[in-house]
This record gives sequence, structure tokens and C-alpha cells, in this order.
Amino acid sequence: MRIDVRTKALENSNNGVKGVATVTFGNSFAVRNISIVESKAGNLFMSMPSYKTKTVDENGKAQFKDIAYPVTKEFREKLQKIILQSYESGMDVSFEA
Repeated sequence: MRIDVRTKALENSNNGVKGVATVTFGNSFAVRNISIVESKAGNLFMSMPSYKTKTVDENGKAQFKDIAYPVTKEFREKLQKIILQSYESGMDVSFEA
């Protein structure tokens, strides 16, 4: 299946989100608002679209649940690599999975 990745850099973001991605699977299904986030250590990673739940953790912080997500570790790593490649190059990327 062909998977297309399109990213867009965000300007003036003060919450660590550097960009967003849209991933389209086989010209049939798309996932939007995958965030490209910079960690406190300066590394980039992808964050899947999520929603805030009504529950909190033991420290009182809000809990979030992913809306869409890679099922396997291998696919998550591959998808993150391609998304970051697209973000850094500024170009759309396609691959087969």
C-alpha cells in the first residue's frame, strides 16, 4: 500500500510543536494533525492526534488518548522516520508498506 506524507512547519510556536503532518493511506484514508514536537532535550518526535479524557494521573495531570495510532512498534518507527524526513526536507514523501 502506498503511503503519502505531507508536513508543514509552524511559525511562532511556543509549546514545542514545530510542525504538523497528514498521512494518507492508499489514497483512501487520511490522518491529519500528527504533531511534530521538539522534546526538552531538543529531539524531534511525532505525536499522534489525541483527545483529553476526564481522568487524571496520580500527579493530577490530565490524561490523553490517541485517536489514531500505529499498531506495531516497527511501523511506528518507520512512520516517524518518514514524517521527520519530510519535515526536515520540506518535501512530500511517499513509501510502500
